[in-house]
Amino acid sequence: MSIKDVRFGFNFLADTNVLTCMQSIKEWELTFACLPVSSLRLKSTSLLDSTCTVMNPKFCQQWCHCIVAKIPLPINIDSSVETIRLENQKSFIQDISWATFLNVYSIMFELPLQGDFINLVRLLDNQIDAYQSSAVLIQFWALVPVVNLRTHPWKKWTKFISSIRNINQMKLVLKIGTELPSSEELDRWLGEPVTALIIDKSAFSINKKGHPVLSKSHQEFIKKMFNIGCQIIISASSHIQKHVNYLSYLYRNTTSLTPYSSDFISGFEDYLQTPLQPLKQNLQSYVYETFEQDPIKYYQYERAISKALIDKFDDKELIVFVVGAGRGPLVNSTLRAAKDADIKVKVWAVEKNENALPSLLYKNKENWDNCVTIINKDMRLWKPSEKCDILVSELLGSFGDNELSPECLDGAQNYLKTDGISIPSSYTSFLSPVQSRKLHSEISSIRKNRDNCNFQKPYIVQLNNVYTIAKAKPLFTFHHPRKNLEENNSNKDGFLTFNISQDCILHGFAGYFETILYKDVKLSIVPETFSEGMFSWFPAYFPLIKPTLLRKGEELQINFWRCSTKFKVWYEWCVAKPYQSVIHNINGEMYFMSL
Repeated sequence: MSIKDVRFGFNFLADTNVLTCMQSIKEWELTFACLPVSSLRLKSTSLLDSTCTVMNPKFCQQWCHCIVAKIPLPINIDSSVETIRLENQKSFIQDISWATFLNVYSIMFELPLQGDFINLVRLLDNQIDAYQSSAVLIQFWALVPVVNLRTHPWKKWTKFISSIRNINQMKLVLKIGTELPSSEELDRWLGEPVTALIIDKSAFSINKKGHPVLSKSHQEFIKKMFNIGCQIIISASSHIQKHVNYLSYLYRNTTSLTPYSSDFISGFEDYLQTPLQPLKQNLQSYVYETFEQDPIKYYQYERAISKALIDKFDDKELIVFVVGAGRGPLVNSTLRAAKDADIKVKVWAVEKNENALPSLLYKNKENWDNCVTIINKDMRLWKPSEKCDILVSELLGSFGDNELSPECLDGAQNYLKTDGISIPSSYTSFLSPVQSRKLHSEISSIRKNRDNCNFQKPYIVQLNNVYTIAKAKPLFTFHHPRKNLEENNSNKDGFLTFNISQDCILHGFAGYFETILYKDVKLSIVPETFSEGMFSWFPAYFPLIKPTLLRKGEELQINFWRCSTKFKVWYEWCVAKPYQSVIHNINGEMYFMSL
């Protein structure tokens, strides 16, 4: 992680002129500051001193984007008395109007934890709507403490954010003091759009060397927030340079929440991608190149191939078919394994993508001594002159079977000897319920969402701003080779149950897979059994049209189907307990995989 990736700010507790604010930002090596909107008002005295007024060109041109304007939330904005409500409403709107005029970085207000906020929600949505067609991007930060003795902050926040229409313009700021709730409660915030943490200076203690430090529980939570891109704000009335240095040290020593290499996933966090369909569309060169760089995947494949070669060896040349050969990484693995084991092999590379042939032909000439037979055919249609001892493929998707490995390998099984070995020999899909308001918001913002179609298709996404409600459980398993090819291997159905440990919001399901390549050689993207260092697959994600509130102690049941016709395969899914949801993607109308 690079320290350049995090923004540090300061929360001014009292009115401070802009010049002092800018000097503090520079002195403490910060990138922004939170100022009361009253500090940004034009005052008669400031007009006499051009260096202090907010209309100073230097402020307008260079520093407006570094200011978060804090606007006071009138306590009677939802008053039942009309005159009081209108007066407070007018003041609130004026503050927003002035902050927006100055084009500040963001506008922050403290979310009321007592009473209703119906009028507040209406006003915020109306203000966002008013600026939608202008060049000004208005963004609100709602400040919520992680601890409140009179109410439950997360429940209040959930009620509020669930009422907002313009959810993309509404971010969350968490305020941290000396006390923290349990780690489980804190983890739930990982599924919320937390843009910043405000850490009160009182949360720090001074160690023997005179330096500010935080408790282990504070450190752990802040490091988790670093992972989802949180900005850090220190709230104090005095110098904070040592505090910033300490937090910078924490950031540099933060490890990723995900098992993926941070260098590889940078820029892909929570980025929704459409799953690949290699049978329908030929892969591009850059896709092959990316996957070929994986250091773990092909090492494990080579181990599996080596074990299979040794088990099959009987002083005869072994025949190996590499199906779906791409640009040849598994051919490399096969030839290396055979050389190391001193076993003679005859290798066939079968690839339907004609664009990948030049790479295969070049490698065959330059690297493989023309010992590989290259076939440009769909593996399901090819009719080889002989059968193979070992069938090697890399057809797995993020959910295991979502790139149609079962259908492809069932078609290719006809040219595997009766006692032949398939690598992989089996693979299992896994599902885990997750809370991610960010992903739900991202899908909501996709255009052309007729009949909620964007919520009825799977995605591939590096899950980051996500709270995992319960650990993943196995769903469907496929074995190769199969004993009876007459039985349908495409259609499966199942259900999984999960115990809910605390109140949360279910937005969808994370999908993973685990595969046994051969004997004890495995690959996995399931968090608990992840193959460390591997990056070939990001998790799958199956969203829900309507987020579901789950309560502590309830049992969640999800039902899942894998369906097929002669021309396509698709998934259907729903929540069955504690509430029945609609069945998503019925008949594959919104998404399917072409055969």
